Amino acid sequence: MQEATLVDPIWSLRRKIGFRFCCCFFILYTFPFPLNSIPFSTGINEISEKILGWYYAGLDYVTVFWHWLIPAVGKGMNLNNPISIFTNGSGDTTYDYVLLFTQVLISVIVCIIWTVLDRNRKSYNAAYYWLCVLLRYFLASMMLGYGFAKVFHLQMPYPYLSRLVQPYGDSSPMGLVWTYIGQSKAFSVIVGMSEVICGLLLFFRKTTLLGALFSLIVMGNVMAVNFCYDVPVKLFSSVLEIMALYLAAPYLKKIFQVFVQHKPTYISNYDQPVFTKKWFAVSIKILKFLVIADALFYGIKGSIDQGKQYGDDAPRPPLYGIYNTELVLRNNDTIVPLTTDTTRWRQIIIQTDNFARIKLMNDTVRNYNFKVDTVTKKAVVYPNWDTLNKMNFNYTKDSEFLILSGRIKNDSMYMRLKKYDEKKFRLMNRGFHWINEYPYNR
Repeated sequence: MQEATLVDPIWSLRRKIGFRFCCCFFILYTFPFPLNSIPFSTGINEISEKILGWYYAGLDYVTVFWHWLIPAVGKGMNLNNPISIFTNGSGDTTYDYVLLFTQVLISVIVCIIWTVLDRNRKSYNAAYYWLCVLLRYFLASMMLGYGFAKVFHLQMPYPYLSRLVQPYGDSSPMGLVWTYIGQSKAFSVIVGMSEVICGLLLFFRKTTLLGALFSLIVMGNVMAVNFCYDVPVKLFSSVLEIMALYLAAPYLKKIFQVFVQHKPTYISNYDQPVFTKKWFAVSIKILKFLVIADALFYGIKGSIDQGKQYGDDAPRPPLYGIYNTELVLRNNDTIVPLTTDTTRWRQIIIQTDNFARIKLMNDTVRNYNFKVDTVTKKAVVYPNWDTLNKMNFNYTKDSEFLILSGRIKNDSMYMRLKKYDEKKFRLMNRGFHWINEYPYNR
């Protein structure tokens, strides 16, 4: 068998230039990680917060710097519109594209300067090791975060009530992904566990190759979904895929020889620098233990805590449900349910506290604030665009009906709405069947 090692005394010029660029880019992209990941600093008490206040303030300055630089770069690129929207629920904003371009440009410039100043360097074995440590832990933390969110059915929960009554053709491609994963809790757990396993494998040097290869498959699937279903995490998932590829790259030739050419070979792990000082070696092991324990503890605890607030078993609002209007009286006159009526309510969907989605007779859907006082049995309803004209209702509710009575402007209103059981939707009641004599595709 041929012995191989990733520690070479002399690197080729191409390899050194590639490392310099990748080192600059990955550090820029992951920063402020790991500085923003102090083990067990989540939920720190008031005293610790005061001690670390300077530290977190410093990280905020980094964000302020990018928020100043990137719009300036965008302006220099003559973009059609100035950058005013920063990273939010979407990671594919114009800001994110310009940020990525700027980080690549800075990395190229630094790489050129580094190459000129350090042209006599033979290799970067120690630096390569620490760069791999950075990528392993960053990628692992991301995989664990996304993985636990799926294992505990948080990222893609059961379809919202509003999703169940939405016409299928009106759903967005991203909404379709959230529905097909969220509808099956078991599938969500399977997808999440694959990401968690990737993260755990990446934490350890001896399983880095397995973790990187597994991450290439799992994250490659995530990236494909993001691109094919227009999920706005395309940039981030692509960079995570590149990180996994970078970790696996030194082994790919050997893997090809084994599985394609069927040649005997020896695949070694990348070597760890020798820590001559015992206290340093022990400190590294303790820090590693704390980082992994922190990731697992807060990944699980955080998901459980979020599940109590937003998960499947979270408390529901007092009027939770889908309600179809059966009777509407305006000034004691019955309002006929005409599809041309743009004022009569056809349906109310109440999913969360202080919020309701109301469908009118012409199928127009509007979002309203829907604040309920369970003591006085009153409800205040108003849209965000008109907070002055609030509708005040008294309500009564039983297992079948919701009755609202009150005034809308100068008119007295009475509405009787019948609750619809969401379990009656085929999507929610079909369940699992070992035996299907015929396909059940609806």
